[in-house]
Amino acid sequence: MKNSKLLFYFLALLLPVVNYSQNIKKEIKLSQLIDSINLKLNDNYVFPDKAQLIAKSLKAQLKKKVFSSTANEPQKLVKQLQAEIFKVHKDPHMVVDYNPGWQGHTQGYTGPSAEEITQFTKFVRDNNFMFKKVELLPGNIGYLPFNIFVEHVKEAKPIIASALGFLANSSAIIIDLRENRGGEPEMVSQLESYFFKEKTRMNDLINRTKKDTISYYADPAKTDGLTLSMPVYILTSKKTFSGAEDFSYGMQQAKRATIVGEVTGGGAHPTKHFSVGQGFIVNIPFARSLNPVTKTDWEGTGVIPDFKVEAANALIKAQELIFRERQSVATNSTDKQKLEYLINALYVNSDPGTLPLDQFNKFTGTFGALTISRDGNKLFCNFLDNKTELVHISKNLFVLDNNAQIEFIKDDKGNYSLARLFVSSGGIFEELRK
Repeated sequence: MKNSKLLFYFLALLLPVVNYSQNIKKEIKLSQLIDSINLKLNDNYVFPDKAQLIAKSLKAQLKKKVFSSTANEPQKLVKQLQAEIFKVHKDPHMVVDYNPGWQGHTQGYTGPSAEEITQFTKFVRDNNFMFKKVELLPGNIGYLPFNIFVEHVKEAKPIIASALGFLANSSAIIIDLRENRGGEPEMVSQLESYFFKEKTRMNDLINRTKKDTISYYADPAKTDGLTLSMPVYILTSKKTFSGAEDFSYGMQQAKRATIVGEVTGGGAHPTKHFSVGQGFIVNIPFARSLNPVTKTDWEGTGVIPDFKVEAANALIKAQELIFRERQSVATNSTDKQKLEYLINALYVNSDPGTLPLDQFNKFTGTFGALTISRDGNKLFCNFLDNKTELVHISKNLFVLDNNAQIEFIKDDKGNYSLARLFVSSGGIFEELRK
């Protein structure tokens, strides 16, 4: 098991929080510090040309004695170093810090202990490898939300196969990544593989530290025969980050998914803390993604949704988009109306307060076998001595019961003289007011 970022975050929750940062009054060996920073940047920063420019600038500022005034004040020196680096190249992920306690705490650290690995593995397994729910929504839409791409691919495969197998007959699948903060590229690749009939290159990860490039493929050979060809919609938010962006961006650029929601966080470059001596640390992006289609990644820009909506509304919007797409290819009016019924049902109680209470009085009366009455701020329908509350959808449209909606229609004189009933099977019935 490699030293995963996910494992690091988990262990951080288990360890006590200690502030090792101290503003110790001591003379910093500036030349040694600048040389060490430049060495780490040149060996590890994902953009070698920028590393060289930063190194050249820091050397020049050192020669001009720009840093001399803060040589015995580490916290001020950190701010000065950061400002000088950003003058050359502003990368928000590149952060200089002073924390002598961190240096001492991690001296000789070679990775998680066997006990730490055991704890983390148990945590992931106890949470079903972070797959908590799978659901079939109205209209035969599959829904799969999950929040972490764990690295336990081999152990998680049966869970993923079961979840996607349950949705194999759905007409479209919505994958909800609005709370997903990322994880491991191997799991990203595994999940992508279920949605392609042929091996497809999805992303390259270029690693400066290791001086290598790993290509990741969606490969149906990894799915034991389960391939899903229905449309895929991915929900995103500002919180969607890292590995979740990798999945979203790759699926979008391969024309295999439609993204609905907010622009994502914009984290495509993995980072690592490097000690540069004397208590100083530099956080350096050491790798970057390269999409084979765009020849770039989502760093700083985020993944741009195909349909931008607030994250809270993304699930409803995705369902509506699916139904609208089906409507556009429906060949008869009954099927079109079934889909309209499903769309209307998405927006029940989403438009509160738009219908004045005095408007309700205009709906009351008898329409065929239906009697509409008002009680306070509610409308009711009585049919064969069965009284049900009408739930507002929009304008003059209401839910009548689990299988029907009712709309009150104005005539040329402005009176509501007709009640039109829509049933879930696609039928439409009209009742004149008596």
